[in-house]
Order: sequence, then structure tokens, then C-alpha cells
Amino acid sequence: MDGIDKNTFKKIFYDHWDTFRQVYPRFDTPDYNETIQKMLDCGDSEKMGFVQYRCCSCGETHRIAFTCKSCFCLSCAKVYIDRWADFIGRRLLPGVTYRHVVLTMPEFLRLWFFRNPTLLSPFMRAGHACLKDVLDTCAGVKLDIGNIIVLQTAGRSGHYNPHLHILMTAGGLNPQQQWKTISYIPYELMHKKWQYHLLNMLRESITDPVVEKDIDRAWREYPNGFVAFLQEGDVPPRGKGLGQYLAKYVVSPPISVRRIESYDGQSVSYWYRDHKTGQIEHKTLPALQFVRCMVQHILPKGFQRIRYYGLHGNACYKRVRESLSEILPAQMPDDSKGYRVLPPKPFAQRFFESFGTEPLICAKCGDDMVVELIYHPKYGIVKQYKLFEEITDEQQRQFYGSDGGISGVQQCSQPMVQLSLPGL
Repeated sequence: MDGIDKNTFKKIFYDHWDTFRQVYPRFDTPDYNETIQKMLDCGDSEKMGFVQYRCCSCGETHRIAFTCKSCFCLSCAKVYIDRWADFIGRRLLPGVTYRHVVLTMPEFLRLWFFRNPTLLSPFMRAGHACLKDVLDTCAGVKLDIGNIIVLQTAGRSGHYNPHLHILMTAGGLNPQQQWKTISYIPYELMHKKWQYHLLNMLRESITDPVVEKDIDRAWREYPNGFVAFLQEGDVPPRGKGLGQYLAKYVVSPPISVRRIESYDGQSVSYWYRDHKTGQIEHKTLPALQFVRCMVQHILPKGFQRIRYYGLHGNACYKRVRESLSEILPAQMPDDSKGYRVLPPKPFAQRFFESFGTEPLICAKCGDDMVVELIYHPKYGIVKQYKLFEEITDEQQRQFYGSDGGISGVQQCSQPMVQLSLPGL
């Protein structure tokens, strides 16, 4: 089919989700069904609710449906990436240098995590323990360090590949509460430390004795440790450069719409850039297999994909931020190569950039439109604004019609909120 867009991803699931659940009953659970249904209903005003705007000059109305805000939805991904990039940029400690670390595992160990997603939590804790061990060893003393750890389960081709992306403080507080900078970390040390902490975690978390065979295999086949990528150079200050890069691992779906090349109702073709060769590879899968490739990355409900450890822990973050401001310079030199994290864009600007029109300008007369009511399919109209202090019956019919302008929705169960407009 031609004209691939974000709705193509939805159509694949519209066409095949029911059949998929019958073929793969493991995925026929409330967690998976709820996530998929939210994605399919995204932007449907009847199922998701809406905000209704009205032009006070001609009475024209415009409804904007609520979105699902699901990390599995291609429509919601871009907005969430921008918001998380801004959040991560503000979360970094002023004056502290960060390094970007990626911790991976051999392919034969991934099956344990696929079968038991509860292992993903101790997996993330092992990542923090590993990096603390590495910096303690480099410094020669115990350090309090900070880590922002993001879990990613999708490889570039969409296969199941759990790994960690980490923003690590390049140093920490020593027992005397002085900042100790670590400028050099041996790659060999990090590889072997990560192998030790990951395998130790598996041994402690898995009761199945078969895991010992895989642990022995890992020690035997990887004598130099597991792969751990350490970014060369410093992360630009205040989150410039890495904020948006890291944020996409929090909210992005397993595939972007631009990578889907075709869908004919039975099979899906897409491309990806191979990590080892750097070349673009093309892949075609039966529709059911493509759906399986995507839904295997849906995490258990309530699972936190991004977590904060050490100096970034929620319990001590505010105190640490204040104390570090007295130890480290709050201002860092500007970096022209870095990406400056910007505040989130307002809705009207995002809408204009996507569709080329102003959503809050009346298409009929060109005047501004204002919020009239907010509707939710479960609760009815949860808030309604009275746009005029005084209105005649004729004006009521002109602007609202005989049903008050809320045709097709439940009557308001909440008192109106007075909204006084200049000149009216």
C-alpha cells in the first residue's frame, strides 16, 4: 500500500490483533490488551474524550480529541520525546560531568528475561552496582555516584535485546564529602565488572538450576567480559547533546513510522541500520510475526523504564543538588557542539508544525477560538465554560443551537465555570 503514515501501524493491529491473540495466547492478557486498545483509540473523540473550542464571533466549534499518551503509540511518541528530553536536562546536576554508558548481554542470556520480565528490575539495579564498583575501583575509595538508567528492550531490527543506557556521573562524593572526578575508566575493567555483576544477579534471582549452564557458558565464552560501551569524551553540560538522544529510549515505540516501507494486508516491510555493519538492511515479515515483534517490548503495567540511583535517587536528590552547588561551579562553559534542551512546545505550535494550520483559529471567520467544554466518555462533560455574562435566547440558538452545542455527549454534571472575555 502507498502513503505510509502513522495510521499504517494502527491498521496492522486493527487487521491482525484478534487473530494474533488466538495464535499467541501468552499475549492475551489485560496488560497487552489495554496497551493495544489505547493505541488504537488514540485520537478518537468518542472513545478518548475531547476539548471543544468555540469561536465567539460566528459560533463555529472545533473539537480536539485526547491522545492515549502511550509509549507504544507512534502519534504520541514525538511529544513525549520532547518532554522527557526537557525533564532529563533539568534533572542533571549543575556543574557535574556525565558519561554515557551502554551495558549489553550475550544473546543466549536474553531468553531468561523474555520468559520472566520481572528480572528487568534487578537487571537495572545490577547496572548501578556495576558502575559504582567500577568508579570505587578507579578512585581507590568508596564514592557516592549518581546514575540515570534507562531500559531498552528493542534491538535495531526489532528483536528482543534488553540493554541499559546510563547517564553516569564522572565521579562522586568521597567519605569526606569532597567531589572526586574520574577522568579515565579502563574498558577492560568495565567489561569484566559488568560480567560479574550481571551473572551474579542471574544466579541470585533465578531458581531454575538450568541457569547455571548458561552462567558457566558465559564465563567460558567471554573471558574478557561482556560488552559495555563507554562514550568517549564528556557529555555536554546541562544535558545538551544527550537529553533528546536518551529520552527516545524512554518513550519511543520499537519502530518509527518512517522505517515502515510497505504493508499489503499480509506482510510488513521495513528497514533498519545494522549495528555491526552500519549498512541499511531491509526486512519483510508476515503480519502476525511483525505484531509479535512489536508487542514483546510492552513492559508490565506500572514498570518504570527510567530509574534514578545514588545521588539521583528521589529520596536524596534535592539535598544533593543543594550541597553540590556549594562544591561545584553552577555555570559550565558553553559547548557549541551540544544540543540545548528546550522547554516543551505548546500544543498550538506542535499542531502547526505537523499540519500547517492554526488549531485555535476559526476556519470560518479567522478569529480566535476559546475553550468551551471538556468531555470524557466515562464522566460526561467534566467542565463547561460560560462564554458570556449575558446572552439572549436568540444568541443562544445562534451560537449553541437548540441542544446547547453539546450534541452527542452527556449533559454536564458539573456547574459551569464563568469565563469573562474582553469586549463581550
